[in-house]
Amino acid sequence: MAAEADKIHTDLDSTRSRWALAYAWLAGLAVYGVAIYVASNGVQVWINDVAWTVAAAAATLVCFRSSRQVEPERRRAWSMIALACGSWLIGQLHWNYVQLVLQVAQPFPSLNQIFYTGFAVFVVAGVLMLPEARNRAAFTLKHVGNLGLVACCLAITVVLGMLEPALQSPSVTPMFLWVGVAHTVLVAGTFLSTLSALWTFRWGASWTPMLLLVFATCIYAISNFTYAHALLTQSYLPDDMVNASWLLMFGLIAVAGHEQAWLSKRDHGDIRHKMQARERWLEAVMPALLLVIMVAVALSSSATFTPRVIWLSATIFILFAVILGAREAWIQNESQHLTNQLVMANQQLQDANVELRHSEARYRDLTTALEQRVSERTTELKRAYEELEGFSYAVAHDLKAPLRAINGFAHLFEQELPAELTDRAREHLARIRNGSVKMSTLIDDLLSYSQIDRRGMQASVVSLPSLVDQVLSSYQDEIQRRGIVMTVVVEPMTLRVDASGLAQALRNLVENALKYTRDTPSPHIAVVCRRKSDGVVLAVTDNGIGFDMQYHDHIFKLFQRLHRDDQYPGTGIGLALVRKAVERLGGRVFAQSKPGAGATFTIELPD
Repeated sequence: MAAEADKIHTDLDSTRSRWALAYAWLAGLAVYGVAIYVASNGVQVWINDVAWTVAAAAATLVCFRSSRQVEPERRRAWSMIALACGSWLIGQLHWNYVQLVLQVAQPFPSLNQIFYTGFAVFVVAGVLMLPEARNRAAFTLKHVGNLGLVACCLAITVVLGMLEPALQSPSVTPMFLWVGVAHTVLVAGTFLSTLSALWTFRWGASWTPMLLLVFATCIYAISNFTYAHALLTQSYLPDDMVNASWLLMFGLIAVAGHEQAWLSKRDHGDIRHKMQARERWLEAVMPALLLVIMVAVALSSSATFTPRVIWLSATIFILFAVILGAREAWIQNESQHLTNQLVMANQQLQDANVELRHSEARYRDLTTALEQRVSERTTELKRAYEELEGFSYAVAHDLKAPLRAINGFAHLFEQELPAELTDRAREHLARIRNGSVKMSTLIDDLLSYSQIDRRGMQASVVSLPSLVDQVLSSYQDEIQRRGIVMTVVVEPMTLRVDASGLAQALRNLVENALKYTRDTPSPHIAVVCRRKSDGVVLAVTDNGIGFDMQYHDHIFKLFQRLHRDDQYPGTGIGLALVRKAVERLGGRVFAQSKPGAGATFTIELPD
């Protein structure tokens, strides 16, 4: 509940800070209205000039501050809008000096009019510098239609709002006429440019500031036309409502800048659905709004209607209708094209679904056939495994029994006939016995190698120092007899591992080290076990004869040896058995050596 209350409090504070400037501006408008109502005619002029100056200065400061708080790609645009308000402020200061200090009637056109014109130019430039306007989509016939409709509205506004009344006035000079037309085009064009930008470009989170700018330029256009009409008819009064419209215009611009700065500090998430809804709404409202503006201008200028005005207005209205119809036809055509593409895509999707169902059926058939074949292969593998078990039994019992008989009878023959045997006969008997012993050893090694895969993994928690001591204890007599310097460094640790497989691999490596240090004057063997970041390392190092590293992979293969049997007897199975046992444990084994410099065999096991 406390967290919910804090969230509600934070949201309220955020909302207050968001609209604080709008509330303050409305309060200022209320104070202005009261002051104008109670003041006399002369004081009203001062109140208007001071209020316009303060409003322009405040809008300039707010927009300038917003340009420093928004995203980098928006800074130039809001700096330009701040410059627009500043240009108006300079023109207003000149107006104040001429009217209040010099107390001279303002001519038209005058110097301050240049700065008022700068306001319109800078506002349009600022809107076109916004990232939404720069990152526009491809220019299509719909956008051409939008510009055509806006141009028709601008033409009606200029012709009926300024040109025709000026032509009918006998006191209007040509210079006044063309300056007035240019001013009207600029004023109406400012509003229509912002309106067209809102209609044409895709506005995301900046929708609200842009909408406020459109309202501000709308008030700017209406106020200018109302003020110009009042001057032409000499009906302007200091307490006219049009005077408050300038304050409202600058208020909307300032609130737009403040809103953009507030939005730039927040994440708005995915607003694509809102953007699409706004675009549909604008597509429906904008042509009707432009038509309403044209009709309103025409009705407001009904007093100046002449046959020429009627024909010209009718031509513009007809052109507006033609452009609107062509634009709607193009939109309908594009919509139909997209609909056809959607129908085709839907048909392709249905065809793909049918093909997918067929593929699923074929997949099920293949899966059934594969399962049947796997079952058959499993049966065959089970049969082969049973045959291998029988073969191993025959090797272990049926083959080793004759070898024991050969060795035993050769030994008896040598003992019972010592006198009758010649040296050559004794040599033959020794070869018979050595051959039978070697054959028996080879059979034992082959059985050990074949039983590695068939023996089940029996993982248990093992103390590594105890396992190493147990392996080395079997060779203590040979180590002491040969005077081997034995170094054992084993970090205290426990492993969950198949102890039998690890002991078998370590035993073969120790036997290998003992064998190949046989002719070394000062044999030295080291067994080191340590933990590293991703596992355990067991290394057996000797200073024996070593080997060339080009035979590194050769020595781990079955029956592969680097020396003759009379030099270093063996079956060529030991290191192959080590590699197979270590790989079953999920590790790897490798060696490092130089001829005559010993060798290091390393086992790496995963953690």
